[in-house]
Amino acid sequence: MDLIDGENCYVDKFLNTAIPEGVVFQMMEAHLIGLPLSYGPPSITSSSEYAKSRRFALKDELDGAPYSPPTEKAKAHEELQANSVDSFISFLSIDILGSTALQQAYGGKFDEAYQIFLRELSTSVGHFHGSILNVTGDGFIAYIDMPRFTTQCDNTVDLGLTLLRVLQDAINPSLKQAGLPTLRIRVGADVGKAVRRNIAVEATNFRSFDFGSAALNRAVKIEQAAGAGQFLIGQALYELLHVFWLERCQLIPFSEHKIGLAEYKSYLVT
Repeated sequence: MDLIDGENCYVDKFLNTAIPEGVVFQMMEAHLIGLPLSYGPPSITSSSEYAKSRRFALKDELDGAPYSPPTEKAKAHEELQANSVDSFISFLSIDILGSTALQQAYGGKFDEAYQIFLRELSTSVGHFHGSILNVTGDGFIAYIDMPRFTTQCDNTVDLGLTLLRVLQDAINPSLKQAGLPTLRIRVGADVGKAVRRNIAVEATNFRSFDFGSAALNRAVKIEQAAGAGQFLIGQALYELLHVFWLERCQLIPFSEHKIGLAEYKSYLVT
């Protein structure tokens, strides 16, 4: 908040617009009365410090010590229970580049590295109030479903960058020191509605479910457009972020036809 012409104002630094405090209170009274407020910040305060602590723990583990979980408390995994088109969910797609070649070249050593990769990055997902939707064999799909989209979207971007940081500063140095293959990933994310669809095949008694979500489809395809070590987000997610994250986004050339939406934009987050 800044003092402008003797009046307290909230300043949108991204749009260079000042909003008087009284106007903000009027908007809150008009739209927020009776609505619950929620706030779900990450359980880690610094990705770099967290990665450093995990590197020490991984080094000890790969030297023969027992697994040491983070001191920070990660949210327990929850199954995605979306059951209507009103469910608003963030999806992140994480892919290991060249996983087939690594599997062929390293065999069991790749499997060991992959287990550590999944455990450490899945734990990072929990620190941002997220869960794993599924494991893809060369990566995974994560999601964040929170009561308020503002914190949810900020957490989504913070998580995507944290995944890259933990891999670069904790997992890969530890894998290299232990003689295991290091990994390269790319990350894509977007946000939108999702609906759970139950699947039943009466002839074979097969029962399962999946999730219909354009946001999930976009997240996967945006991830496929990223390079090694890059984190791309879609336009829907970008438009809901706070200024701090917007200032770290760069519009990049993107083939809109890959996701079936004309003029859909993608952004590199650094």
